[in-house]
Amino acid sequence: MQNFSYHMHTNSFGIFDGRNTPKEMIEEAEKIGFIKIGISNHLAFHPNMPNQSQMFFSDFNKACDIYKRVIEDIRTASLNTKIDVKVGFEVDFFPSAQWCNLFEKIREEVKADYYISATHYLRDKSEKYIMNLYYMKKHPEIKISENDLTVYLNNYWSNIIESIKSGYFDFIAHLDVCKLFGYCLTPDWDERKWETIETLDKYNQPYELNTSGWTKIGEQHPHTWMIEELNKRNVPVIISDDAHSVNMLAQHFDKAENLLNSINYINRYNPKF
Repeated sequence: MQNFSYHMHTNSFGIFDGRNTPKEMIEEAEKIGFIKIGISNHLAFHPNMPNQSQMFFSDFNKACDIYKRVIEDIRTASLNTKIDVKVGFEVDFFPSAQWCNLFEKIREEVKADYYISATHYLRDKSEKYIMNLYYMKKHPEIKISENDLTVYLNNYWSNIIESIKSGYFDFIAHLDVCKLFGYCLTPDWDERKWETIETLDKYNQPYELNTSGWTKIGEQHPHTWMIEELNKRNVPVIISDDAHSVNMLAQHFDKAENLLNSINYINRYNPKF
């Protein structure tokens, strides 16, 4: 069984959405037999970012300061540990030149060990309208027209596809996390999913089998048929628990291994950060 995970979260500074400290996550990872881990708190920055959470930033300098402190917090907690601990970020990617330029500056400033890409937002083409999916779920009074929603969901898939093309990321997180909210479940969305598969193949971009979906909706990310197609194309896969607490570490890894073994998925991504 895979004995590491590079997608997990902490509660550093009371800002981020994990439930445990870096030290607690590291100690539990050691107990369950992980030989290495990566802690990847959210990097959600955009000049037009709405004030929907204290871990979302619109101010560049404030974002860089917090991200540097997060890295220091985790690296301090990892001193004298038995396992190798890396520090990364789960990055909400946006395709505009403005965002990409600022993200490159953030990378130069904070110097994390790795970056994984994720999409948790709906947006319009201009990136002036940005809406976090989890925030929207907590606020049912937020209404989006059917036409706008279709546009925003197409942009969701475009974000993922463009993040693959960008070359910024070590692997891509939970491709179809939108299904947690009941989105893109009908066959008319399959074309965008196929486009994502083909782009992962073209760029040989590693992606994750995210086990947290089994707890939330009874199915991993991404859909099994997508994993099967990606296996046919020999695209590298990594298992992630997306742990937000110590009891989520390695959760459902046995199911993930069984799924991958059942389709003879050989190309397993093992980062060398």
